[in-house]
Amino acid sequence: MRRVKDDLTLDIFEVPVPVVPTPGSGNYASQVSELVGVVLKECPVDRYEIAAQMSRLSGDDVSKHMLDAWSSPGRADHNIPFYRIPLLEEVCQSHAFTDWLVHLRGGRVAYGREALAAEYGKLSRVQERVNADLRRLKKLMGEEQ
Repeated sequence: MRRVKDDLTLDIFEVPVPVVPTPGSGNYASQVSELVGVVLKECPVDRYEIAAQMSRLSGDDVSKHMLDAWSSPGRADHNIPFYRIPLLEEVCQSHAFTDWLVHLRGGRVAYGREALAAEYGKLSRVQERVNADLRRLKKLMGEEQ
C-alpha cells in the first residue's frame, strides 16, 4: 500500500526556512486583505464591536467600514496599516498575522506554556552539555568519579 504525503500536517522536526520571493511575487496586499478577512470571520464578536474596541484601545476612530475595506482583496489599496495589526490581533484574540509573518521569515512561534516548555528544553540541553564538559574536565584533572 502506497503512502500519500500529507501536505497539511506540520512536521515538528522539519526545520523552517524563509519563503524566498521570486521577482514580482513580493506584493502581499491581497494576502493581507484575505488574512484580515479570516481574522474578522473567526473573531468571537462582530465587526461593529471590533471597530469599537480598536477605537477605544487606540484612541483613534476605527470604523466597521475601515474593517470592510481592509478585508477586501478587491481593495488592496486600502490594506490595514501595519501599526494596526497588533491591535486587531489583540481585539480578535488571534495570532494569525504573527504566525504568517514568522512563517514567511522562516520561523515558528510558541505562545504561553509552549514557549516556556521550549525554553525549559533549551536550558536542559545547555545543562547537559555543561555537565558533560565538567565530567570531561574532572577526568583530565585525574578526579574521575
